[in-house]
Amino acid sequence: MIHRLAEKIWIVEGGKNGRYPFAHSLYVADGGGILVDAGSDPAEIERLRSREGIGAVVMTHYHEDHFTYLSRLPDAEVWSSIADAPAIESLETLLAWYGVLGNEWEGFYRNLFVRKFPFAPRKVARRIADGEELRFGKTRAIAVVAPGHTPGHLCLHFPDDGILFLADYDLTAFGPWYGDAPCGIGEFRRSALRLAGIAADRYVASHEGPVHRGPIAEKMRAYLSVIDRREAALREYLREPRTRAEIIARRLIYGPGRDGPWFDYGEWALHSKHLEAMIARGEAALHDGAYILT
Repeated sequence: MIHRLAEKIWIVEGGKNGRYPFAHSLYVADGGGILVDAGSDPAEIERLRSREGIGAVVMTHYHEDHFTYLSRLPDAEVWSSIADAPAIESLETLLAWYGVLGNEWEGFYRNLFVRKFPFAPRKVARRIADGEELRFGKTRAIAVVAPGHTPGHLCLHFPDDGILFLADYDLTAFGPWYGDAPCGIGEFRRSALRLAGIAADRYVASHEGPVHRGPIAEKMRAYLSVIDRREAALREYLREPRTRAEIIARRLIYGPGRDGPWFDYGEWALHSKHLEAMIARGEAALHDGAYILT
């Protein structure tokens, strides 16, 4: 389903209310037709391509639920932030930045990216810097590069229309994702607070209820508080020494009954960031293959 946020800015709702493996897209009906992310609804994306035109796809970042249908648009230019472009252009870089090259999850993710979504490397025609003004016909957007979710996660501020596309700083109850290899908790927090400080009438997220009417400072604080709850749960579990395998199996983040490599990976990708920070602060240590509080 497509809803108009403004005369030239439309939201393309993803399946399952934008829950994974879908993500809402934006469409700018200006400048030849600009699609922002390609993981929403294949029928609507095709309808836009055939009726309105899609001259370029602006990728907010390189995650699979945002590039799902990009391969169906081979004639459209692909734009992204400078920092995220390498993972859009290379499967090996994508796997490395997910942190799965050479470990037990490489085969699963290589197959996932090739078969289910599917990933097709694309040359990034335009590499976007933080603060850069983008002109889509008469529609103006300011690039806000917000590292932490990915190294160059790109948000778009449409100041003349009072719209900020938050993408995967999505304010959901599940909470933040900061598990990619080049990313971390601190930069995620800084980016989230920066985004909450940008004045807009409507903030649009990639997942679940897409439109939040500003201000969103309280919603962002609640969203970030999930990080603290995760770390508190991990600390409680580390009252006794725990191995990597035990931490993964405990399912502190996803909860019991979520089996398989996708959840195994997610548990460790997030917990490992907390453990790295706790060790750096001298609050935890790794001894004889087990993590302990110090």
